[in-house]
Amino acid sequence: MAETRTSLITLGLCEIKVGTAAPGGTMPTEMSKIGKTYKDTCKIAQDAADVTEHYEEGMAAPEVRKKARKIPRLTFSIMDANVDDLVAYVGGENIDGAWGYNGDEVVANKAIRVITEKGLDFDIPNADIEAVINADMSAKGIFLVDFTVTPMAVSAGKALKGTPKKAN
Repeated sequence: MAETRTSLITLGLCEIKVGTAAPGGTMPTEMSKIGKTYKDTCKIAQDAADVTEHYEEGMAAPEVRKKARKIPRLTFSIMDANVDDLVAYVGGENIDGAWGYNGDEVVANKAIRVITEKGLDFDIPNADIEAVINADMSAKGIFLVDFTVTPMAVSAGKALKGTPKKAN
């Protein structure tokens, strides 16, 4: 008898939440909206695996293929970043309400939750965040902070988890 497959379409971003990193693998209970996610910038993508092939001399087909898979990464941009956002994600410090930055500041890992309109919501309990400024200072431009979020290893559970929304 054929197995029945249920369809699950994932689309649309509602919001991205951030909280204290959880290297143990359990998402924090308290999370807040990371900021205003700039339209059409949120993506989860996975690079192709690094592949090593081993051949017998004179043969065209490999005897063995060894694959080193890559974890999917989350990318998005936020707009209207304030001084506290810059300190938390780009680095630096708040100096009397101004953003001070040397470039040698360490940014702590965070927990990230991507809440979609439909389908799978994604949790990254221990996320390394690389955030960089991408400001177009023209009259039609905007100040953005571009994020690349890499799931890091956790001691229990998975580094990235996609959970189907519960039916209402």
